Amino acid sequence: MILISGGTGLIGGHLLLLLSKASEPIRAIYRSQSRVENVKSLFKDQGNPNFDNIQWVKADLLDVPSLETAFEGVTKVYHCAGLISFDPDAYRELRKVNIDGTANLVNLCIANKIQKLAYISSIAVFGDHATHKQIDETSYWNPEAENNVYAIAKYGAEMEIWRATQEEIPVVIVNPGIVLGEGFEDSPSSAIFNRIAKGLSYYPPGSSGFVDVKDVSRAIHLLMESPIFNERYILVGALLKYKTVLNLIAENLNRTRPSRELNRWQLQLLWRLDAVATFLFRKKRILSRHSAQSLWNSSQYSSDKIIKELDFEFTDISTTVRRICNTIKLDKSKA
Repeated sequence: MILISGGTGLIGGHLLLLLSKASEPIRAIYRSQSRVENVKSLFKDQGNPNFDNIQWVKADLLDVPSLETAFEGVTKVYHCAGLISFDPDAYRELRKVNIDGTANLVNLCIANKIQKLAYISSIAVFGDHATHKQIDETSYWNPEAENNVYAIAKYGAEMEIWRATQEEIPVVIVNPGIVLGEGFEDSPSSAIFNRIAKGLSYYPPGSSGFVDVKDVSRAIHLLMESPIFNERYILVGALLKYKTVLNLIAENLNRTRPSRELNRWQLQLLWRLDAVATFLFRKKRILSRHSAQSLWNSSQYSSDKIIKELDFEFTDISTTVRRICNTIKLDKSKA
């Protein structure tokens, strides 16, 4: 039996699409029935008839008794669940979900002597490096740096995953870049596409690593089924300027390209204004200081390790963007 945490999220949902075609039974954890319906819609949209092959169990990473039920008969675990936020005010919740929740899951992996544990981490755990320094799997976390709250929480979660190896549980970790994929309106990926669809004039000056959600699902599945264990792999299909990606989306949605570059001082002003608005109006934080900084940074990431060891081929990002845009329901005639 395969267990997937975070099966109702972007990566978990696409992983279920992939695994549902296999003969091995699958169990997925969920917290909200409405999110299960989102996955069902994804299966329908992708022409996959195997949704009913999935056994759904209501459980929470912070509720150990419910997790114990989910673990019955499980031999392999894909840990895709996690909270994404760069809001400093969300730090305690980030630690609870990503670190404490992962610790609970690891404890049950150890208690049930599972065969292998695969974890979806993030390139965020490598922190902010100089523009021209290439980041690979040998790059290290600098605890003395001023790291953002999401990076701290994901790094803490990784430490829990590595703890499983000390109890003879084989693990593999993947560190995806910015994941682009369809099917989940509340995902960061959908937010990017929806913002362009509504019209966007400005673009940030930085760049980052981007990857197709289907490549992330395929990579973690290949690693789970391989003899590889206790290794990590960066998953970045392409290093691209934000401007390039936003232009690709605009072109495929028949929208006007963003034409004005945001200066560094503008980004610094925006995150300060957002902080004031959050305080005054009690609204959700949109742009933190670290988020703004990431938009003008240009970190370099290498996926050579997985390419060489698994002969892995990444999907061209232009192909990814075209596929996602074709799923967005809007009037493309409006420029």
